[in-house]
Amino acid sequence: MSRTIPRAYVTAAWNKNPVVAKEDAKKYCQELVKEGYLPLCPILAFDGIFSAEDTEAHKRFKEMSEDLLRRARFLVICGNKQNEEVKDDIAIARKSKVIVTTLDGVIGL
Repeated sequence: MSRTIPRAYVTAAWNKNPVVAKEDAKKYCQELVKEGYLPLCPILAFDGIFSAEDTEAHKRFKEMSEDLLRRARFLVICGNKQNEEVKDDIAIARKSKVIVTTLDGVIGL
C-alpha cells in the first residue's frame, strides 16, 4: 500500500532575475524532496507557459498558483525575506487552513 506524499507549496521573495529565481526554486524543491514532500512551485511548474508581458496571462498564473496553494497541506516559506507576494500566500494559506512553515521548519522533522 502506498502512502500519500504531503504536498508543500513553495513560496519566496523571488529574485527579479528569472534565472536566479529558478535556480533558488530548484534548490528549495530539492530540499523538500529529500524530506519526503511533493513540492508545488509555480515558477517552475508554469515556466515557459505564461508570457511575462501579458497581464491576462499574469492573472491566470496567479489563479492557478492560488489553486495549487489551496490544494497543498503546507505552505513553505523559503529564503530570509518576505514581500507582498509571500504575505498574500500566507493570507491565502491561513484562510484555506494550510499549515504555514519555513524551509528550516520542515528540514529534519
